[in-house]
Amino acid sequence: MARILIIDDDPQIGKDLSEILEEEGHEVLVEQDPEEGLKRIGEVDIILSDLMMPKMSGMDVLAYVKRHRPKVHVIMITAFATIENAVEAMKKGASDYISKPFKINEIQASIGRVLEEARFKEEASLIASDEDTEDILSSLANPIRRSVVELLEDYERSSFTEIKDTLKIDDPTKLSFHLRKLKSAKILDQDSEKRYILTARGKKAADVLKRLS
Repeated sequence: MARILIIDDDPQIGKDLSEILEEEGHEVLVEQDPEEGLKRIGEVDIILSDLMMPKMSGMDVLAYVKRHRPKVHVIMITAFATIENAVEAMKKGASDYISKPFKINEIQASIGRVLEEARFKEEASLIASDEDTEDILSSLANPIRRSVVELLEDYERSSFTEIKDTLKIDDPTKLSFHLRKLKSAKILDQDSEKRYILTARGKKAADVLKRLS
């Protein structure tokens, strides 16, 4: 279980999220004022921060956390209209985002992915025998990316829709982000029909995952 800080200027959202997370066994702190919340980042493993707040934005919170407590994971809370900004936050180091109105299973899944990512990084550090393996493991820290690599090792090539449906990912924007990250890491490519395939480096990544399993 984790210690989680919720930073949101809407007290009802803080209350609702706190109840959901405490039912899962997590210890939860809630702050409406982001400046007060940032004073407590040394006490927690995960921060859920609203993206749009009047005194300080979620981007500001993220930048501060990454500068002062880089091992603390940040999950953005966003409305549907600002998902593009949440994706931008992930490019800058946020681990995930959840969108309003919340679905309990999505909140649980997001927290689960972040905790799994932390465990993976700890285990991966034990087998990173060279710089390239270390870089591959860094690219695969997110469990969605690992699932994509494992799926493509089994099926060789898959379309975006096939990946989305097989992995049961409801948010196509989130999947698209992770596929782009894998392509930029030269782990995935696309064939002439735009289906995703593993590169030679991607096959090495699949082998590394087998060593960890």
